[in-house]
Amino acid sequence: MQAKTSDGTKPESAHSIHTGKRLGHIEPRERVGSQTARKYEYQYERTALAALEILLDGKKHISVYCDWHDDYVIETGMPPTQYIFHQVKGRKSSQGPWTFREFFGVPLREESEKTKKPAVVSKKAIVPLMLLHYGNFGDSCAGLAFVTNAGLDPSLDAFLSSVGTSKDETALPDLAKSAFDHLARAYAAADSADVSSVGELFRWLRGIAVFTDRGQIEGSDAALLEIGDVIVNYSEIDLTLRQSKQIAREMVGLVRVKVAHSTTVVPASDEQLQREKGIVVDDVLSVLSLSAQAYAALKVGAGSDIVKTLSRLQRFCKAKGLDEYLVPICNFKSRWDMWRTIERHNLQSADYVMLEARAHEILKANLTMPQVIENAKDIAKQFKGSGLTPLEPEHVLGLMFSLAAQDELSVVVAING
Repeated sequence: MQAKTSDGTKPESAHSIHTGKRLGHIEPRERVGSQTARKYEYQYERTALAALEILLDGKKHISVYCDWHDDYVIETGMPPTQYIFHQVKGRKSSQGPWTFREFFGVPLREESEKTKKPAVVSKKAIVPLMLLHYGNFGDSCAGLAFVTNAGLDPSLDAFLSSVGTSKDETALPDLAKSAFDHLARAYAAADSADVSSVGELFRWLRGIAVFTDRGQIEGSDAALLEIGDVIVNYSEIDLTLRQSKQIAREMVGLVRVKVAHSTTVVPASDEQLQREKGIVVDDVLSVLSLSAQAYAALKVGAGSDIVKTLSRLQRFCKAKGLDEYLVPICNFKSRWDMWRTIERHNLQSADYVMLEARAHEILKANLTMPQVIENAKDIAKQFKGSGLTPLEPEHVLGLMFSLAAQDELSVVVAING
C-alpha cells in the first residue's frame, strides 16, 4: 500500500487506476520456459484439465494461457474479456499443509496489540505476487486462484473462510480481524501488493479462490488417468485405458508446447497471444479428433452437452458413411434447437409427440439421403401450423438427427440414391 500525502490522502498510482489492460500488453515478470521436473509436470497437468473446461456447457472460457504472467490464466466472458490468474503449487506430502506464513508471507498474529514494527513480508510467499495482477491489469483481472495437491493449515483455512464470509474488513471476527490488520500493516510497509487502501486489500483477498487436494505430485500416472476420465466423460468415446492415457498425454503435450514458446513480443494483440501462448476450443477439439466446424454449428443452437452431441453425431455419420454431411447435420440440429426453444410454449404436446414419432419412423426406415429430405419436406407441410413460427424441412431434419444423437439408433441411411 502507498503512503499518504501531507493532507492525509493517498496519491494515485498507475496501478490504483483500474485501466483494464490486456494480457499481452504487459511483459511477464519472468519467462521460465518448459521444464521437466515433476513440479512443472504437475502444473502442466492442471493446465491441461483447465483447458478441457473450455468445452463445458455454460462456461464462458475463451482461452487458457500457459505460463504467461502465472502458471495458467483463463480468459473468460464476453468482450471485453477478463482474466483469472491461477498459481499452481505442487507439494510433497511430507511437507504437510500450507501455513499462513507460506501463503501470505507473514506469521499469523491473533493478538490485537500492534507489534513495534510491521512484519517483513517473505519474497517467497504466494499471495503478494498474486495480488500484483490486480495492480497490473485493473478491471481486466476477474480474480485469482491457488491450485495445489495439498491442504491448508486449519488456522489459514479458518482465516480465509472468515474473509470469504465477511462483507468487509470491519465485519471480521476478532481473531481474523487481528490477523488481517497485522497482514495489512506488513503489506503497507513492504508496498509489495501495491494496493491503495485496506478496503481494497480485503476485496482482493476475497477474490482469491483456493482449490486444495487437486491431483498428485508424486507421479504422473494418476494425473493421466484423471485427464483421461474427463475426456471419456466429455465425448463418450469408448476408449481403452491405454488410449485415454495417450490422449491425456497429448493434452499435456499441447500445454508443454505453449509453455515452451518464448518469442512473444510485447505488446501483443489478443489474437497473437492466443496463437502463441493460448489454448482455444479448436486446439482441444483437435486433440479429441472432433470437428471444429461442426462444434461451431452446434453451438449456435440452444442445445446442451455440445461435446457429447458432437461426438455422437460424428460417430453416427462415420458409421453410416455420412462424414461429408456432418457440418450441415449439426447446422440442422442447431436450427431445430432454436425453433423448439421459441415454440416450446406454443406447440401442443400432442403435436410434438406426433412430430417426434414421424421423425422416428423416417430414422428407422431404410432410406437414401434424398428420400430422407423429401420426407422432411412432407412432415414440415403436415405440421406447418403447429407453432407461430413456420416449421421448415431443415427443422425436421434437425429433429431427426437430434434423435439420432440421443439414441444412437441403428439407422440405415445411404449416401447415394
